[in-house]
Amino acid sequence: MINKESAFKQTPLKKIIFLFLSFMLIVSISWLSFPANIFGETSDEVKITAESALVVDFETGNILYEKNSNKKIFPASTTKMLTAIVAIENISDYSEVVKISKNASGRNHSAFKFSKGGEISLMDLLKASLICSHNNATIALAEYVCGNVEDFVKMMNLKAKEIGAVNSNFKNTNGLDSEYPNHKTTAYDLALIAKYCLSNNLFKQIVNTQKDYIHINGKEIEIKSTNDLLSYDYIGGVKTGYTENAGFCIVLYSDKNDLELITVVLGCSSVEDRKNDSIRLLNWAYDNFDYVNIVDSSKVYKTINIGDQTKVYVDLCPDSDFTKLININSDEISLKHDIDDDIKLPVLKNQVLGTLDVYINDDKQADIRLISKDAIEKPYVYQKIDNNKELQSRKMLFFLLVFYFFVFTFIIVKNLFVNRNQYT
Repeated sequence: MINKESAFKQTPLKKIIFLFLSFMLIVSISWLSFPANIFGETSDEVKITAESALVVDFETGNILYEKNSNKKIFPASTTKMLTAIVAIENISDYSEVVKISKNASGRNHSAFKFSKGGEISLMDLLKASLICSHNNATIALAEYVCGNVEDFVKMMNLKAKEIGAVNSNFKNTNGLDSEYPNHKTTAYDLALIAKYCLSNNLFKQIVNTQKDYIHINGKEIEIKSTNDLLSYDYIGGVKTGYTENAGFCIVLYSDKNDLELITVVLGCSSVEDRKNDSIRLLNWAYDNFDYVNIVDSSKVYKTINIGDQTKVYVDLCPDSDFTKLININSDEISLKHDIDDDIKLPVLKNQVLGTLDVYINDDKQADIRLISKDAIEKPYVYQKIDNNKELQSRKMLFFLLVFYFFVFTFIIVKNLFVNRNQYT
C-alpha cells in the first residue's frame, strides 16, 4: 500500500511549481474570458440585435448611442405617434362623439373590430390608437380632422418636416405596410417626432397608461397597452409596433436619475429581442451617462498674487456654471486657463481678468470668463499712534535714559574708588 503523504513529500519541487503555475494560468484565462457586462455595460459598444437603434438625451437631443439611425426603415405602428399629435392639435373638443364610417370599420389587424355607425368619442379614439394600437381608430381620427385619410396623411408629412424629420415618408395613419412599400422613416426621425409629441401633456398622459376603458355605443371595453415596458417605473411610453416587414419596434421615453432619454429600437425579430435590446440600451445609458457640473461659479478657481514689493492675493471665479452630460467612464475633461499678464491695482469686483476653456475629449465645449471675486484697493502702509500711547512711549524712553545714566555713573565712580585704593 502506498503512503500518500510519503508520495507527496517525494514529489519533486519543480513539479509542484509547474502544477501551481498551470493552475494560475487556467484561472487567469477563465477570468479574462468572463462576460464584461456581468458587472454592467461600460463600453461604448452595446451589442443588440435590432436593425436600427438610437438613444438620445431628451433635453439636448445629443446622441448617446446609434446604430443605423439614419437608415430608412418600416416603422409599423410607431407611425401612430405622428397621427395622434396631428389629431390632437386639430381637435377642440375631445369629448365630441363621432360615428365610425365604413372605411374605418372592421378589425384591420386590431384587437377588436369597429362596426359601421358605432359611436365613440374622439378621446376614446386617441386612447385606442395609442394604448392598444387600434389601426381603425387612426382612420376615424383622420376622417374627422380632414374628411379623408389622404389629406390627413399630407398633414402628417408636413408636420414631420416641421419637426425636422426630413427623411420620413408616411403613406398612411397606422403603419401597415403590405400595400405601402414606401412608408418609411428613420430611428432619428422617430426620436424627433417622439420628443415633439411628448411636449403635449395629453399625449404624454395617454402613452403612459397601462390600462384604461373606452366606450363604443355606450358599451365599456377594457384596453391594455401594447408596451409591456411600462411596468418599469422610470419608463413613460411611448409606442410599440409590429409588421412582418418592420419586425418588432418600439419608441421609449424614460426618466431616471434626473436624466431623460428617448430610445428607439427598430427591426427586432421577436418581442423578447425588442425588450432585451431596449433594457440593455437603457441600462448602458444610465450606467455610463450623467450630468456633471464641470465648472462651478460659486467656487474659487484660482488664486493669483499681483504687485512688486507688496504682494496682494486675488481670487478668480468663473462668471458662469457649465454642466454637461458626459460618459463618466470614458470622457476626459480638461480645463485650460489664460490669465492676464499685467494686472494693476485697484481691482474691481467682477472684473474680467482671464478666461477658462472647457475641453471634453480634446473638443472645446465652452469659453468662460474668469472674474475677480472681491474688489481690492491699492495698498498703502500707514502708522497711527494716538496721544496716550505716544506719552507712554516717551515716559518709558525717559525712564530708560535715567536708569542707564545712573548705572554708568555708578560704574565710573566705583572704578575711581578702586583705582584710588590701589595707589594708596
